[in-house]
Amino acid sequence: MRVTTIAAGLLGLALSTGCTSNAQEWDITQTGQPYQEVELSLTEGTWISVAVSPVGNTIVFDVLGDIYSMPATGGAAELVHGGPAIQHSPVFSPDGARIAYISDVDGSDNIWTSDPDGSNPVQVSSGSTRALVDPSWSADGRTIVAARMFDTANRLHSSELVTYPASGGDAEQIVPMPENGENVHDAVYSPDGQFLYFVEKMTPPHASTVYVDANHKNFAIRRKSLETGETKTVVGGFGGAMTPSMSPDGSKMAFVRRVKDQTMLFTYDFATRAQIPVFDGLDRDGQADFLGQGTYYPRFSWFPDGKAIAIWAGGKIMRVDIDSGRANEIPFSLTARHRLIEPARFTQDLDPDTLRVKAISRLALSPDEQMLAFSALGRIWRQDVFDNMPEHLSATKASQSEPAFSPDGRSIAFIEWDDVLGGTLKVKSDDGKVSALFKSTGIVREPSFSPDGSVIMFQIASGDDCLGGHLADPGIYWIPAEGGEATPLGVVGGNPRFSPDGERVYFTTEAYIDETLVTTLESVSINGDDHEVHVRTKDSDTSELKLSPDLNWIAYRHYQTYYVASFDPAVEGGVFDADSGTRLTDAGGYELIWARDSESVFWAFGPDVYRAYVNADGADPTLFARVDLRVPVDRPIGKTAFVGGRIITLDQGGIIEHGTLVVDGNRIVAVGPTADVGVPNDAHVIDATGKTLMPGLVDMHGHLDGCYYASAGLLPQQQASRYAALSFGITTNYDPYTSELPTYGVTEMTQTGAMVGPRTIAVGSVIFGRKRKYDPVYVPIETYADAVAVMDRKNALGGTIIKSYRQIQRKQRQMLVKAGREKGIMVDVEGESHFFNGITAILDGNLNLQHNVPVETLYDDFIQLMAKSDVAHTPTLIVLFGELMGENYLYNSSRLWEDPRVDAYVQTTTSSYSPLAVPVGAPPYVRGMTNIQAADEIWDLGFRAAARSMKALNDAGGRVNAGSHGQVYGLAMHWELQLLSEGGMSNLDVLKAATINGATTLGLEEQIGSIKAGKFADIIVLDENPLTDIRNTETVSRTMVNGRLYDSVTMNEIGNHDRPRRPFYWEVNDVPKHINWKPAWGEH
Repeated sequence: MRVTTIAAGLLGLALSTGCTSNAQEWDITQTGQPYQEVELSLTEGTWISVAVSPVGNTIVFDVLGDIYSMPATGGAAELVHGGPAIQHSPVFSPDGARIAYISDVDGSDNIWTSDPDGSNPVQVSSGSTRALVDPSWSADGRTIVAARMFDTANRLHSSELVTYPASGGDAEQIVPMPENGENVHDAVYSPDGQFLYFVEKMTPPHASTVYVDANHKNFAIRRKSLETGETKTVVGGFGGAMTPSMSPDGSKMAFVRRVKDQTMLFTYDFATRAQIPVFDGLDRDGQADFLGQGTYYPRFSWFPDGKAIAIWAGGKIMRVDIDSGRANEIPFSLTARHRLIEPARFTQDLDPDTLRVKAISRLALSPDEQMLAFSALGRIWRQDVFDNMPEHLSATKASQSEPAFSPDGRSIAFIEWDDVLGGTLKVKSDDGKVSALFKSTGIVREPSFSPDGSVIMFQIASGDDCLGGHLADPGIYWIPAEGGEATPLGVVGGNPRFSPDGERVYFTTEAYIDETLVTTLESVSINGDDHEVHVRTKDSDTSELKLSPDLNWIAYRHYQTYYVASFDPAVEGGVFDADSGTRLTDAGGYELIWARDSESVFWAFGPDVYRAYVNADGADPTLFARVDLRVPVDRPIGKTAFVGGRIITLDQGGIIEHGTLVVDGNRIVAVGPTADVGVPNDAHVIDATGKTLMPGLVDMHGHLDGCYYASAGLLPQQQASRYAALSFGITTNYDPYTSELPTYGVTEMTQTGAMVGPRTIAVGSVIFGRKRKYDPVYVPIETYADAVAVMDRKNALGGTIIKSYRQIQRKQRQMLVKAGREKGIMVDVEGESHFFNGITAILDGNLNLQHNVPVETLYDDFIQLMAKSDVAHTPTLIVLFGELMGENYLYNSSRLWEDPRVDAYVQTTTSSYSPLAVPVGAPPYVRGMTNIQAADEIWDLGFRAAARSMKALNDAGGRVNAGSHGQVYGLAMHWELQLLSEGGMSNLDVLKAATINGATTLGLEEQIGSIKAGKFADIIVLDENPLTDIRNTETVSRTMVNGRLYDSVTMNEIGNHDRPRRPFYWEVNDVPKHINWKPAWGEH
């Protein structure tokens, strides 16, 4: 682990025995991890809620999750609520005797009250996963109302309004979630207690789901009569209406609205219904954020005379005169004290002599349970259960997968896949003979023998963008085991299995229902008729339904671990109760299969195979077999010398105008001025005169798994997205959202030279904290043991980092950080477009904060806090939170479809983020030729504002990374660099964000990220100088990764090794060569 140097404060270790015990409560203030204490002297802050006392002499406000108090005229602020807990959104009771606020001191966002000086705190609500936002008092001070968010993935935008007794108690709904599924928030009572005013999102989600035009009629202030229940709109219109605040006499209401590129303070006169703009100097509101968080501008407050308002603007607290609109600063000064947990950062050896394979998949076990077969590194291997020395099943140039033993154990059926030719069903007999039974251009998968061994069943999966296979008819087929004609059953499904008598075929289908993935178990007769639907899952959180051979049991994956339940094939059509089963393991696992006698199941946990008996009365699983497959890593042979070019080392070597760089194998062995560096006689020499050399790019948010949603389950032999990344100079790709086993498998194949691509650092499946997502990634973290189990699963597969994603409770996120520290796993986190979650990401010691914080400007408080931490920030301006995404700015000026690298390797884009609601997976020309037009002011308060904050963070000593989000494979990384530069960051600092900063974040700065003797040879050659124009990073003509050199257009390996790449399936067709058309674009 790399220990960072602490520039300020004291290194401490908080000891708490309660943190690791499941029997005791988690204490968010004492997590038992190393920390430093920092002090920040502040006169400005970000996203500050302001409340004026009823008598007008005191202001309470929040800064960085602490609550302060000061005289209403300004001055030195005193701490009211501080410490490690996040506490915010204070509001005075009508009599001024108490304040209500939000605190996560119990681990979740709940309502608390206290005396104005912070004494006598009382917990009002005790919710867990349904966060509460912006409390407000009733006129009589007996009730508190707040917005309560929902906790499922399909309700990210949604909330309801609930009330609590001010002394504490149960919630009662007062305003339900709108019928359009959107949110209600910012509730306040009228001074006479007759009405409840609140803000409602009147428009449904945009067709794109990610675009909101803040100048449209999105939000309105509504009023509910507490006597009659009647609800009607009071203020709406263009630019919306948000954050209502009632004048003390109830005659007026102040609110916030967007007008063009400005967020303005308005007043509404209840008598005349006049809407008057008062002040136009507010920071940007949050209307354009597509992720509802319960508030869209910080709370503000009237002074008791009704003539002025205290409100946050420009990082300051301002007193705005209602009649004149004149604004004067109410100055504050404070010393903020925060405890920063040190991020756990671990390194890994990117170049071991041998690699132990851990990503084994597609298990098969011989009937006598003596022989284990499995897939790894694109091949099928088999080994004696008691002898862990695997051997290849058969030699081939194709990839292999999905072995299946015959009932007598004398034959193994398996699939071979060729990216161009398609799939082949083969059988290898015990005499060593391999026979091809069936060939198709389609995606042939999942062979299974009939009980008597006379028939093999398989499926042809539907074609997809990853593998192709569009010309074949999808469905389930059977074929004689000795060969012959294949017979279709007339149904499409996966995981086909025979009934014990061989007369029926059971299979599963998947479909999206109510915004979640549902798996259904069905069956037909061997003749294809008598179709039955047996059971379906409730949502994506239950998957992998697998019947026992005797049909008496069903095993399944639920919340990332395996269960088994009884099954009755005679019962049809019900929704499966996943909680009714018996949990087989606490650790989880992968690739479950049944024993032939139906008495036990097996699964992989990394390279280990475990067994559990279904009637074991709670007995722990036992280790059944261990796979010890070790292979050498890829190390090219030969020397390469780049002579005469400009070398941007991004290291202590600085910039060498006429330099020479020498590579031997996969390492840089010499770099310096040409006059000082000798060129070996046996080196392949590249004349780099007029070129610029720099380290390969480190994409710190590259969704590069082009097969995640597309693939039918097989890995292609080569992934176009990975070629695209290399062609644009990305030599290391960190992917914070991808598949599990396939991704770790690709990582191992790349390390061993079986697949071409950048170095892959990936989280595997994310640790997602909300149920009912559209893919099965929900991971409940209810105890510290749950967090430890996550790390054990990742360790088993060779993982080094996870992504903590939408875990709702802060204590859940903290548990993951601590468990990662204990198990040697780094923890990345997404800020989720939530300001206060961004603060906790820094305080709690996450490795890196993904995505920008969704405010216009990060002021000195946030900048200081993050700069003093060792938490890195990857803002992904290209997919901006809070305003129109940066990619749209560059789509307006790019003809990306004309770039030969895009044309060759980018078959589809991440087009679903388009505000034009472009269908998913659109070709580059579809996404690029039409786009939204926006005034320059919109870009300025959007991505440029965020980029200016990144410059401020960088200048303060913080670590800023560049990440592409995979919007256009390869090219998007360069777009992100251009967006960063628009905020004023120097070109050299932008290049650091794209290289050494990311390497340092991942603990790899001693191996990659700069040009230095001894480091890996990850080098790119640019035709133009990026120091004069950052757009020149796009001019990559050569990419070297791990010492292998590629032509950036053809992606043929050149230099010491002449290795042309294989074609992709869309390049082998009958399309006239002068027409640019890829057959997959025509599929529906």
